[in-house]
Amino acid sequence: MVIISAPWVVPIALPVIRDGSIVVSDGRIVDIGKRDDIVQTYPQSSETSYPCVLMPGLTNAHMHLELSHLQNTIESPPEQSFTNWIESLIAQRVAQPNCREKVVAAFTAALHDQYKSGVVLIGDIGNEYYDELYLQESDFQPRIVRMLEFLGPNKEACRLALARMTELADQIAVTGHAPYSTGPELLQEIKQRCNRFQHVFSIHTGESLDEREFIQSGTGGFRDFLEKKSSWDGAFSFSEFGFSGTIEYFDYLGILDDSTLLVHCVHVSESELKLIKDRGVHICLCPGSNEFLGVGLAPVEQMVGLGLLPSLGSDSPASNSTIDIWREMQLLSKSHTKLEYSTVLAMATTGGAIALRQGADFGSLLEGRKAKFIHVSSAALMSCNDEKQLIKELVTGGKPTEITWACLL
Repeated sequence: MVIISAPWVVPIALPVIRDGSIVVSDGRIVDIGKRDDIVQTYPQSSETSYPCVLMPGLTNAHMHLELSHLQNTIESPPEQSFTNWIESLIAQRVAQPNCREKVVAAFTAALHDQYKSGVVLIGDIGNEYYDELYLQESDFQPRIVRMLEFLGPNKEACRLALARMTELADQIAVTGHAPYSTGPELLQEIKQRCNRFQHVFSIHTGESLDEREFIQSGTGGFRDFLEKKSSWDGAFSFSEFGFSGTIEYFDYLGILDDSTLLVHCVHVSESELKLIKDRGVHICLCPGSNEFLGVGLAPVEQMVGLGLLPSLGSDSPASNSTIDIWREMQLLSKSHTKLEYSTVLAMATTGGAIALRQGADFGSLLEGRKAKFIHVSSAALMSCNDEKQLIKELVTGGKPTEITWACLL
């Protein structure tokens, strides 16, 4: 049994503790509180002290690790359509068809960087199976909740995807890409499989206005894109139903529940947010990617006002200038000034852990959680005089100069 102490302990689920301590035994937190009380309660335990802040590791709830090799290869598209960016991404992937070693090296480096920045948990989406991303959990890298992503923009693609799914081992989680690229019947089959094996179902949602038009009337940029690719064959037939938006469409398909994670949610209405709340669905925000692609700002204040706690994700290295959850917190607080800093910090920790169904292990410093948390320090953090100043600096100050994994027992 070990006591880990610091001038500040930020549990997230509990008030900030000044001069606090965490008691660890057998890799789990067994107690947390004021240092004086903890030392008195556990007089025989050894103590390790840190000089600044102890807090939970961060969660990056939405990544595309297998695209790490495309970092800085695609420019931000401020004057082109969302579908133009998709075409650029496809072109880059086609241009590098035989680069498995490069892909593995890039996502291995990305995982290392995420761990160094204090990320304890990652929600990762990819199109290919990589043994390296299904290795047993290591104390020296984030835990990965990995999902194979299926596209089915036409009936034949849906048939092939369903056939491939039947060949997968039960423990391999699958998910759909987006409402404009994965046919409705395929989405339903994927969701049923997720529920059967208790997997997270994560899907890009409400990312662009083109998507909203496509859902409402079957027209617009995505219809043009599919026709250009000779993939428009009636797999999507939205206009006859008159859906108001993606959330109503997903609800019609029966894929909204507490294991569903909707990524982006930029273009969603208040009534759709209420439906998300009613169904117990989770949201992941990607402010850096949204800024890069110029798709707009998510209605985060409305989400929080309804009692929702979104998570944060960095999205693809092909759609973000840097993969850094500290920066995602900065961007979110800068663009949504009415948000409490404590709420933004909870998004980057607790929100992601809950959305990825890992809340029993990560996301907060509570009794029973895994003893895998971080110590962070910087000149600005060291000079904080009160709790509010501390939380503000953690959210708006960017990545701290020192990040150390405080306990791996």
